[in-house]
Amino acid sequence: MAASPMVEGQGERDATLAQLARSIASARRKLGTHLEASLFANPGLDIMLFLFAEGLNGATVTTNACCAAAGVPRTTALRWIKLLQDRGLVNGSDDISDRRVTMLALSAHGRSTIRTWLDEIVALPLARPDMQDR
Repeated sequence: MAASPMVEGQGERDATLAQLARSIASARRKLGTHLEASLFANPGLDIMLFLFAEGLNGATVTTNACCAAAGVPRTTALRWIKLLQDRGLVNGSDDISDRRVTMLALSAHGRSTIRTWLDEIVALPLARPDMQDR
């Protein structure tokens, strides 16, 4: 997939939002160390966050990498990838060097949706606990 043209400052903003996407995914995984991870599984979100973070500048990611990022059994992750493709949020294409490998990326709509959601999170007035009170 070709990289989309960058708007001035968009590359920096996407890099910041990609880091936020990685932080959200990491926080979600940490919850699984305290509570049963299957109670909070959301493979669709995990896949979309992974594709957003890894797909800067139009990069694509293997299906296997997306399955691993989803944190669920491979068959479950593949069903979610298919659902996301059917909804127009994720695009798949054959790898040029190995047609057995499918490369994935967020569609323009999927990337725009996740970018908007991450921008909304950044805009939230987050309370920061005063660590001196501890």
